[in-house]
Amino acid sequence: MGWFLSSKKKRAKPRRRTSLAEPKPWDPRRTLTGLKFVGVFALAVGLVIGWRYSERYLLDYARQRQTAEITPDMIELIDAPPWMSEDIRAQIRATAAEHIESDPMDGKSLRRTVEILRNDPWVQDVIQVARRSGGQVLVSATYRQPIAVIQGFDGYRLVDAQGVCLPGVYRQTQVDAMGLVVVTGVTSSPPAVPGKVWPGADVQAGLSLVRLLSGESYMDKIHSFDVGQRDERGRLRLVLHTADGTVRWGLPPGQEHAIEPDAQVKLGWLRQLAQRDAGLSTGGQIIDIYGPAPAMRQP
Repeated sequence: MGWFLSSKKKRAKPRRRTSLAEPKPWDPRRTLTGLKFVGVFALAVGLVIGWRYSERYLLDYARQRQTAEITPDMIELIDAPPWMSEDIRAQIRATAAEHIESDPMDGKSLRRTVEILRNDPWVQDVIQVARRSGGQVLVSATYRQPIAVIQGFDGYRLVDAQGVCLPGVYRQTQVDAMGLVVVTGVTSSPPAVPGKVWPGADVQAGLSLVRLLSGESYMDKIHSFDVGQRDERGRLRLVLHTADGTVRWGLPPGQEHAIEPDAQVKLGWLRQLAQRDAGLSTGGQIIDIYGPAPAMRQP
């Protein structure tokens, strides 16, 4: 009866343990792949080291063979306009040469020279300063062209179309030789340093009329643009002075406000007067062109 209470257990066969240290068979493909990777890596490292060494050698070679002091005659202003005098060109070249390093591989001094030239009163903007073989330096820029001379308390000064005051104080004889129109009656003083806009609404009003009449056949007959006249309400009244007479223009261009004829209407009247009177020769009379029609009267 107790046969079910006891039974003989069969001994389990011990499991065969595999050794972790058992070597794997050699795979030639895997070894070849590893060798290729090591070879490529070594080649890349060699190329980098070789390039850096070659680059350093070439830079040293260029410095030894091409380094030379930059002088003004090595600076070429490739965009210099015909009106620019040789004195102005020489001054700009000297400024550039002073700040460019002799090292042909130096780029910082070129960028620094661009910013310095942009602060030059004669320079409107700098496009590029670049070296070329032989040590020559090319400067590409735009420049401020004088269109009028402003009569100040201590002499005459040049201004461009925007009213920027340019370097130099000139005498009457120098102004006569320039062939530029003179703006008189300015009450404000010039800016403290050249390269800044001359303050005052009268300067801008006078220059607006200079720009409008620029290119007219009779422009050389106008000796001065007077911005010192006011009417009973204190409004600026522009006046043109010729060799033997006066043309009273009236309010500045763009400020007519239906009070006076449009600037283009006045411009047409001036052309008619120039054709009739041989270039605004008024014979000592005063011509008003700010009314319904041109009117001539004795002074």
